Amino acid sequence: MIPPQARKEMMLPLAVIDLLPLGAILCDADGALLHASPRACALLGAEDGPGALAALHDLNAGAGLNTPLRVTRHALPDQHQTLYLIEDRSAELSATNLRDDAWRALSHDLRSPLGAILTLTESVADGTLPPDPQTLQQVGHYAELALTRADGVLRLLRADALRSEQFEPVSVQQIAWEASDACWKLARDRQITIDVGADAAGDDALVRGDVDALRRAVTHLLENAVVHGPSNAMVRLSVEAGASHWCCVIRDQGNGPDSIAVSVLCAAQRSGRPRGLGLAYVRRVADRHGARLSCVCDAEGFCVTLELPKSPTELPHP
Repeated sequence: MIPPQARKEMMLPLAVIDLLPLGAILCDADGALLHASPRACALLGAEDGPGALAALHDLNAGAGLNTPLRVTRHALPDQHQTLYLIEDRSAELSATNLRDDAWRALSHDLRSPLGAILTLTESVADGTLPPDPQTLQQVGHYAELALTRADGVLRLLRADALRSEQFEPVSVQQIAWEASDACWKLARDRQITIDVGADAAGDDALVRGDVDALRRAVTHLLENAVVHGPSNAMVRLSVEAGASHWCCVIRDQGNGPDSIAVSVLCAAQRSGRPRGLGLAYVRRVADRHGARLSCVCDAEGFCVTLELPKSPTELPHP
């Protein structure tokens, strides 16, 4: 309980401090706690004011270097008090990371095709190349490549904007069939057979999610298996049941991607300079759906597994 005199010396009434969207902790000249708002306790994971103050000291001492919380200190000299404001920056950090990823992708992935288009058009202008159909075909090729990569950046942005409250029941088995259909021509050109299995799934392999995002993610993983695996081989796409999840498993007979690509897909921290957008998109979609991605490379080839939580209607009753 705060002494009545301390209440009178406060710059703001307690009720106003408790309504702030930021967490607020007020201390006297000796650093003793005068007040901690409910928001401050929630942000710092404390049950009461003393616990919040202790967590604040830990945060200021560097124990929370990886936390999204930011603390600012405001001296109130007239009242001989100090006001600490705690801000949750997780949304801001997420937006910043997304912006940085988008800029890196735009600068890295678009530079090559746009540079090629510029070189071709300048060569036509100075007479180095003739304005014939072959030159125009090259310009069209690089323009299409640039558009595809720009679309990849937009997909990355859309994936980060996915919200679970908008998810609907989705059949993982149906997504597997649609991904196989989307990769059919590519597989035929490489003389690869796609085997879509349903080990324990059927039509009722339901999860809650965004059907378009999940379809694109599974299709990209399957495309990678078709493109980077050996030709004249088989790629198997199966939906397998777990106790609380459905596994979408893609197996090919290749050696798998390099360590940088695997880190983009599966690791919490990327290793090396990021490149490409497809695997980053898959990882974003998995994160938004509370899914787990794992990779295994052995003597039989490369296998990537996307584990999606089952729809609540499918979970067994306790």
